[in-house]
Amino acid sequence: MNKLIVFLIIVFSLQSCDNKTNKEKSAQTQNSSNLWEPTETNSAPSKFKSQLRPNEKLELGKIYTDKAKYVKFDDNGDNWLVVVEKNNDTIGLIYDKEQSDFFRGEEIEIKWKMDSIRYAGDPEFLNYTEYLISAKRIKPFKLTDKKIKFLWRETRYVEEWKTDINTIELNQKYIKTMTEPEKAALAYIATFIGNECEWDGKANENRSNLRCKILWALDLGYQCSYEHLSFLRLWFRNNKDILNELENCPTTPDGATVQNTFDEINLEIEGDMITVFFKANGINMREEKTWSWTEKHFFEFKKNELILLKKDISPMERGIFEVRGN
Repeated sequence: MNKLIVFLIIVFSLQSCDNKTNKEKSAQTQNSSNLWEPTETNSAPSKFKSQLRPNEKLELGKIYTDKAKYVKFDDNGDNWLVVVEKNNDTIGLIYDKEQSDFFRGEEIEIKWKMDSIRYAGDPEFLNYTEYLISAKRIKPFKLTDKKIKFLWRETRYVEEWKTDINTIELNQKYIKTMTEPEKAALAYIATFIGNECEWDGKANENRSNLRCKILWALDLGYQCSYEHLSFLRLWFRNNKDILNELENCPTTPDGATVQNTFDEINLEIEGDMITVFFKANGINMREEKTWSWTEKHFFEFKKNELILLKKDISPMERGIFEVRGN
């Protein structure tokens, strides 16, 4: 009798494990409409779906042609991706070549197909996804002539501190519509001069969490982050002087003994020329010294990169101040 009971328990346990395994596999399969686990009794699906053509049933291996907006090239994962936007959806297509020569917002024509893939670390399951075959620019991108006041300062009473505080203000309306070349010019300027930079919490050992007002507003992450520097290296990839400057990207927070900051930034576009003018000032608290100056940077936009033609830098105006005790 005892042997029979033990036998039944073993059988029941094996059935429970088998049911649990089947349920887990089913849940994993449902995570993607294009995920498939081939067995001896079934075959790969014949129709597929993609956000590039949400209302169509797609065929495996068939080449499709669509228009989309270029978003970015992503090389952070196991597979390189070209990310595009269509119908307000963002889609990543696997691409087996290095960085494409497009930039965010450009209208491009892509040729792509659905194909199979097994992801690293999960070889048991077969997935089907979009692959980019080729892409081309539909029409050359052109800048729009404009004059923009990008940064200025305002003095406001801050209740928390019970005093007037002079702070940087940014043209948020313009930021929402700016093009990538304009963004690159302003990001380069902002890299080397303070703009209300503060540690996000406590400073990391590698100083990788410095949040600066301009870069953060431009959606480029922390000062000297991969996102920040890779963006500028792409746009100034043929300018060795700028690439060398970026190797020494500064991480100076507000409150440092010696620091610079902006008073004003204006941008002007005429044809393919982007001119950025700014006023800045600096302070050395230890030596009780101040200084101020202006700069004008002249950039030329060519296809998909910026060329810094020259800088006009004014003489430095120097002064002193006294730190008064209580």
